[in-house]
Amino acid sequence: MQYLLKISIENTNCWRLIAVDGQADLAHVAELIALAFDYEASKQSFIVKDKIITCGKGGEPLETRELNAFDSLNLSLNEEFYFQHESNKLLKHKVLVMKKEDHLYCLMPSCLVGSLVVPKEPNLTAQTINQYADSDEIISLDLRAVTNRLRAYGSLRKDLNQAMINAGAEPIVFKGK
Repeated sequence: MQYLLKISIENTNCWRLIAVDGQADLAHVAELIALAFDYEASKQSFIVKDKIITCGKGGEPLETRELNAFDSLNLSLNEEFYFQHESNKLLKHKVLVMKKEDHLYCLMPSCLVGSLVVPKEPNLTAQTINQYADSDEIISLDLRAVTNRLRAYGSLRKDLNQAMINAGAEPIVFKGK
């Protein structure tokens, strides 16, 4: 499946609408969400139906289960879950499944629309973001730059075997006859 996900930072007007491939692994999709907000590499997780699902650090899986496909979450259209980014623990990122189809008619991954740049400050809160949004220093969100970050990272993991080894799996060795 392919998904349009709307990620909103609760209690702010900051959000992104991104297109992702359901065949991408959990750590990869979590990193695409982090890149949409231009977050630094950090541990990430999803909270689906009150269950915390770890999603690696900076896109790299720390456990082999983080290489499960995003489709394995079995999300429904209009279902909500949460994304947590360790470096921004005080922010709640609500994710809404806006579309779930066999094929979306847009390039993947991409950020189709959104609002507000997240300031580069430690210990971000919704209040900090709102104060930034009301300030004269606000910078406009550049959707092209966001999409370029996502596409540079890619729709799917490029080296699954190496990611599995890095996450603790044994290397696959094929023996010839």
